Amino acid sequence: MSRAIHPVMAGTAGHIDPGKSSLVRALTGIDPDRLKEEKERGLTIDLGFAPLKLRDGRLLGMIDVPGHERFVKNMVAGCTSLDLALLVVAADDSVMPQTIEHVEILALLGVKRVLVALTKVDMVDAELAELAQAEVEELLASTPFAGAELVRVSSVTRQGLDDLRARLEALALQIPIRPAEGPFRMPVQRVFKLEGIGTVVTGVPISGAVRVGDELEFLPDAGRVRVRAIQAYGGAVDRAVAGHSTALSVPDARDLELHRGVVAATPGVFRAGEHVDVELDVLRTARPLAHREPIRFHVGTAELLGVLSVLEGERIEPGSRAVARVLLDEPVACAPGDRFLLRAQNPPRTVGGGLVLQVSEAHGRYRRQRVAEQVRALVDAGSNPAQRVFEVVRHAGPAGATVAAIAKALALTEDEVQPLVRAHGELHWHERGRRAFTAEQLGDGRVALADSVDRLLRDRPMAASIPRAALRTTRDFPPELKDAVLDALSAEGRARSLSNGRVLFVDRLRPLEDVDRADLERLVAACEAAAFRPPTAVEAAASLGLVEARVQNLAARAIDEGRLEAVGEHLYGAQQLRNVLLAICTNCLAHGEVLDIPALRDALDTSRKYLIPLLEHVDGMGLTRLRGGERRLLVQSDAFAALQPSLPR
Repeated sequence: MSRAIHPVMAGTAGHIDPGKSSLVRALTGIDPDRLKEEKERGLTIDLGFAPLKLRDGRLLGMIDVPGHERFVKNMVAGCTSLDLALLVVAADDSVMPQTIEHVEILALLGVKRVLVALTKVDMVDAELAELAQAEVEELLASTPFAGAELVRVSSVTRQGLDDLRARLEALALQIPIRPAEGPFRMPVQRVFKLEGIGTVVTGVPISGAVRVGDELEFLPDAGRVRVRAIQAYGGAVDRAVAGHSTALSVPDARDLELHRGVVAATPGVFRAGEHVDVELDVLRTARPLAHREPIRFHVGTAELLGVLSVLEGERIEPGSRAVARVLLDEPVACAPGDRFLLRAQNPPRTVGGGLVLQVSEAHGRYRRQRVAEQVRALVDAGSNPAQRVFEVVRHAGPAGATVAAIAKALALTEDEVQPLVRAHGELHWHERGRRAFTAEQLGDGRVALADSVDRLLRDRPMAASIPRAALRTTRDFPPELKDAVLDALSAEGRARSLSNGRVLFVDRLRPLEDVDRADLERLVAACEAAAFRPPTAVEAAASLGLVEARVQNLAARAIDEGRLEAVGEHLYGAQQLRNVLLAICTNCLAHGEVLDIPALRDALDTSRKYLIPLLEHVDGMGLTRLRGGERRLLVQSDAFAALQPSLPR
């Protein structure tokens, strides 16, 4: 179930009719033209495939692409998976328009190496062959393929074929193979059905590996399937890896709308969207590209229509590099680091290409300047994963970013992202919320929280706590950031959660003036003396000869110090309230865990006026629950567990 395959993909390129398919057939013994129309017309229309057997017995995949300008989209669908290109130029025609465009496409798509085959040398004299070779070398001189090896061949006389095969093999062995680790992703080239097998999809995996039995998803939004069988290079295998031409049997996909351009991938890792932010190189031979210009966007095996959003200025000049956003008519599945091609819609001509930086779903209007800053930061981050993680978090906004969101943005697994986030010196990891924030975002959150607390306690300067629910969130201070800031302050010992749903800010517990401390002691003593018939703030103010606002301020501070508790409008001494809770527990345990209210009222020597808000308060604590006219003790609650050691045995 395994085959000896070299995981590097080679393919042809060149103008129509230089003999690309004939050359592939001469090298491999296989005719790559599979369509009836191709055989009848002698014209390659779609992608063809043939494996080349290397001297060590391993197989090297070769993709044959069409040369006619009408089928450039098919040519691009094949070239996006190439590591090595065999540029085929006929000696009698030399460099032709599609030769030039194909070389531009290979360069824009980041093909690593090029080998030139000067074909039909049996049809020209030596002088014409020399002239054709010079023209090819001149064409390549200003490209990444300058100095590429050139072999003169003839598919008819077989001149130079052995030399070409040897050089092709040598180059293929020099190219670093793609990683078989990490998530699997394969842009689909073909979809067809076989009797007794069902749906089959083919393509060249970009990354990772797939095994029989693995689950895959088709992006965008085409559902999940189980891989039932795998073939590579005409034979069954149990595993296919990046760089293999692969056929996957996916009978579960019978009801899915699959076609060239969708992507088969490890579920939950990759993202699809209508907005693709890119670093764009515009060809020197292209015209200036204007903002909102209609374009054709090629990535993987997909071709989609859209418009180009120029992020800096109103147009991009020929020969320049810029950041841009491509706004597509429908979602596309691609990942940061993918190479793409841009073609004008009318007339259809390659105008540029480059690197995908990020993919996102369309969410209405956006500010070009803000997006430009974000995309520039991604360019500066380059391939540094830690820096790219930081940029994703930074531009996620004040709500921070989950590991899942970061992983999807970078086309990584969560297991790969988690250590990067936790070890990053410029990020704050909020464990409870499972989110990452930049230090700046957390700092902004601290300021927003402090401002909110200041407003809430403006009329109670002695107080240091507020109800957690009173902290209002905003767009710039969302709940996720609020929770992260509160937990950070708690970890630093600067905030404490109180049992009554309040948050105490330790820094605000400043020493009181002597006169304030004296009045606070008088208030606490009065409330403790009132026992289970406690005063309201109005009543306490009258008995102490103070204004109500001052009593409210003093009471808030006493509550923060744990000496008073507010129950409705009444102010209980903290110990008295604890005694109430113990009395309720004792009462319930003596009556089958059901509260005997008359007995409790008599035991506390209190009245309905105080008892009703008291019982509602105890319900709110989670110690009791009112149901069916009975108030029952919740013996499994945290509140009961805290009181249990003090109960009589």
